[in-house]
Amino acid sequence: MEDPTRFLRERAEIEILENEEDWVSSAWRFSEDGSIEVDLDITIHGRVYAGRMTYPGTFPNSPPYISPRDKSERWSNHQYGPGGPLCLEWRPDNWQPGITGADMVRSAHKLLSTEQHPELPHTVPSAHRLTAGQGLRGSSRRFVATAAGLANLLSLPLPSQTRLKTATIYSSGAVVMFLVSVADAHDVLQVVSDIPGGITTSSQLFSIPGEGLIFRSETADLRPQIDSADALIQVLTDAGFATDDIIVQEAGRYQARSIILLGKELSSLQVFSISPGDKLELKMQKVVWPSCSDIRLSDESQKLATIRVGIVGLGSVGSKVAVSLARSGIRRFLLVDDDYLASGNTVRHELSWANVGTHKALAVSDALSLVAADVKVDTSTARLAGQESAASAAAALKDLSNCDLLIDATANPEVFLLLAALAKQFRTPLCWGEIFAGGYGGMIARARPGRDPNPLAVRDAYHNYLATLPPAPQKNAAGYDGDEEEPLVAYDSDVGFVAAALTRLALDTALCRDPSDFPYSVYLLAMRREWIFEAPFDTRPIEVQGGGWEHNENAVGDADRIAALEILLKMDKGRAPC
Repeated sequence: MEDPTRFLRERAEIEILENEEDWVSSAWRFSEDGSIEVDLDITIHGRVYAGRMTYPGTFPNSPPYISPRDKSERWSNHQYGPGGPLCLEWRPDNWQPGITGADMVRSAHKLLSTEQHPELPHTVPSAHRLTAGQGLRGSSRRFVATAAGLANLLSLPLPSQTRLKTATIYSSGAVVMFLVSVADAHDVLQVVSDIPGGITTSSQLFSIPGEGLIFRSETADLRPQIDSADALIQVLTDAGFATDDIIVQEAGRYQARSIILLGKELSSLQVFSISPGDKLELKMQKVVWPSCSDIRLSDESQKLATIRVGIVGLGSVGSKVAVSLARSGIRRFLLVDDDYLASGNTVRHELSWANVGTHKALAVSDALSLVAADVKVDTSTARLAGQESAASAAAALKDLSNCDLLIDATANPEVFLLLAALAKQFRTPLCWGEIFAGGYGGMIARARPGRDPNPLAVRDAYHNYLATLPPAPQKNAAGYDGDEEEPLVAYDSDVGFVAAALTRLALDTALCRDPSDFPYSVYLLAMRREWIFEAPFDTRPIEVQGGGWEHNENAVGDADRIAALEILLKMDKGRAPC
């Protein structure tokens, strides 16, 4: 016992209360886990409430709580479920250490005396506001109402009966239903626009497709009490609807159905599901409403939806950058990586054991399909700058040339040379980054046509700058998740730090901000005090000068141009007609 003085005070205050009032008696005890408890018999209006007050180990910095000794009893509307503690005047949100257990007992008596008065019972107003999450804790079956889904429902005429399709995901502690499509006036199913495609297609989710019906009627505004399938059928029949397609049996088993009732107002929305099986069961879904306080992306970020980003290397850095860009508003991706996710990669990778053995490009594409509704991802498992089919590598490079921004997340100098040449040829901005082996720092860089030197010039300036510094304690880590000569020793947070900085640099580049948030082309970033870094988060910008993006027009003479054109024309004439 850390505070025997407080313990003695608590006992004295309870004893004073018993001497002053005839409605309470107490007995002190230890719980099975060693906590101090007080068994209370509180007499109110002729009834004895057998309760127990528990002092948590954090008392007096958090309040004791009073609950029924019989865990099946529900005493009050201000109680956290049957057998749960009472919600009294003093709670974790307004608790002060000077309040005693005796004060809590008085508060419990006051609450129950008011609510349980045999002649003049009163509702005690609640000063406690539950969060949305607290309100969901007792509901394992939930229906997620999205803004676009609600708009689809409200667009249906009154009265009407319409087909729908759902996707139900079984996850820890909850069975969550999503409305994925609603039939229009021509009975053609229309996709709900703000549901990510991965809800129905992702290999990471146990998603079950479902069918059902939406009934719009003013009867729903009355929110009739529906606690069984028979009650549902009766309500719909009284409203004039046909109900033949609701309860369907095949081979003696009831078929799953989702039923939505909606009147004029959204507040009338009720969602039910009929479970498949031998027994007819109707279950109500708790509606999870879209939040009015959701953080929205800036107007500037809306431009990102039209930009196609090519990311080469979906290892620890590239995977984090891809997901972060999608959350920021990028909707079009080309992902290139020939490698698969190994079990050892999971210590720093954005993906998990659910994707081990899967090609990284395909697995990250699957992850992006769950980030936003309109993400479009192309993938390639071709290996650039390695032993690969020339046709496959050429196809990947051609596809990369159609991107608006390139990101090299490989830390592979051969890949960088290819991307640098591609960027210069097609005047495409290029961003890249590195993690320093040992996890003490990293580097981010970019080259933008017309604003920075070309990528090779930026790289050369960076290496020239490094040559002026003391030797680094460990060499740069190449191929973070591949066959590097020296394993990268770094925490996920270290990689995430550099990946987040590279993402910010890429967003600034994609948006063509002027003035830019990043006035330099190269930055050295510190995670701890080491090498040239004096402290964590020490940032060293590098001034870069070098060659531009212009092609050397003098290298090709007019005679060569004419000769090449003549040969191409002859080749074209010799082609077989289609």
